[in-house]
Amino acid sequence: MPLATSSTCDNKNVSQTFTEQKYAVLRKSGTALVLPWLSLMAISGLTFFFYGRLPEVLHQQILFASAGVLALVLWLLPSLRFLTNRYEITSNRVVARSGFLGRKQSSVSWGEITGVSLTRGFLGLITRSGKIHLHREFGVDLVLARVPKAKTLSRELERFLMMRT
Repeated sequence: MPLATSSTCDNKNVSQTFTEQKYAVLRKSGTALVLPWLSLMAISGLTFFFYGRLPEVLHQQILFASAGVLALVLWLLPSLRFLTNRYEITSNRVVARSGFLGRKQSSVSWGEITGVSLTRGFLGLITRSGKIHLHREFGVDLVLARVPKAKTLSRELERFLMMRT
C-alpha cells in the first residue's frame, strides 16, 4: 500500500512516496480461547441443571440474568479481546494493535530493533507458542504474546533483522 507524505519547508513543496508491504498479520494462539469456552459450557450446564429445580419464576429469572452476566464477562469479552488483538509485520515496522476497536497501537521500526528473544513456558512448549520480545535500542521492548509457531517466527524475524543491517 503506497503511502504518500508531503511537507512544506521554506516555501518548497517536498513530496515523498514509499511502499510498506504487509508480510504477516498474526493473532494470539487459539489456546487463549480455551478457558472462555470452558466457562461458557460450565455456565450453560449449571443454568440448565438448576432451571427446573427452582420453584419461583423470580428465581429462574435471576438465574438467567446472572448466567447472562457471567457469560458476558467470562466468555464474550475475552473472545472479543482475542479477535481484536493482532500483530502486523510489515517491511518497515512491527505493529501491535489492541483494544476492542483496535485503537491502541504500538509500533517499532526495524531500525530501532537490536535483537529478538523468545520465552516459553511449559504450556507454550506443548502448544508451540510463546512470547517474542523485540528489543529496542532505546525504550521499552515490544512483546508479541502467545504467538503461534513462536520458534519459527523468531528465527524468521532474526533473519530478516540481519538482512536489513
